[in-house]
Amino acid sequence: MIIGIAGIGGIGSNVARHLAQQGISRLKTVDFDRVERANLNRQFYRSSQAGQLKTDALEENLKEIQPTLVVDKINTRITTKNGQAIFNDCRIIIEGFDDPVNKKKFIELFSDTGKILVCASGIAGRDMKNIAIRQVGNCHIVGDFLSDEHDHPLFAPKIGMIAAIMAGIALHYAAHKEKP
Repeated sequence: MIIGIAGIGGIGSNVARHLAQQGISRLKTVDFDRVERANLNRQFYRSSQAGQLKTDALEENLKEIQPTLVVDKINTRITTKNGQAIFNDCRIIIEGFDDPVNKKKFIELFSDTGKILVCASGIAGRDMKNIAIRQVGNCHIVGDFLSDEHDHPLFAPKIGMIAAIMAGIALHYAAHKEKP
């Protein structure tokens, strides 16, 4: 089984780390961006990787954890035109977009597809006591559902906590082969 990860910044790179640590054998990572030093406080990259494609840097880091892990890397911007083709072979998809408009389009693209979609909403700020999980159809959403990075600074422990919960949901479905 392949678990797809759409966007490998703060959420996506940390979900991938948890999945590799737990022994998932194959991931598909998709992102168009490069590693930036300004984001190292919350993303699973090293300062020596600044400027590298995120897909290449993440594969390197994940293989340090699990050398046999197969990582299918795609360096592209995900759109409504290519999204379904990219993740066609994934039963579980992790959404890790920053932009709420693209996040909404991505969720709509995969609603009613039968794929398990795990998303984040409300990952900013230091308040961690209101993190919850909501399920709407095939979509599991984790976060506080209120905070936005435009209004609150990003806080690495909160991002890490949300990513861990998202990885836990993916691992549950990977182990039990349930439908959402």
